[in-house]
Amino acid sequence: MHNSPATTATCGQARTPGTTRVPAPAPAVVLVVVVLLLTTALTTHGTTAQTALATLASAGLLGIELVRRLAEALTTRRAR
Repeated sequence: MHNSPATTATCGQARTPGTTRVPAPAPAVVLVVVVLLLTTALTTHGTTAQTALATLASAGLLGIELVRRLAEALTTRRAR
């Protein structure tokens, strides 16, 4: 059975002929670059690498929680 192009595209199985690499998502790449730059900046200015990574990990977890709560607060649809 042959799937239509629309079906394969929605299932995530469609491929462009001749390409074998899947590009990384842009937000993930940006996040990795920002974390590496912040780690480099903190260690360059005298912070130990362990402290810099702990600080960035804590900031990341707090940022995730902030986004979740903000999305919850701004959601117009409320459970009744």
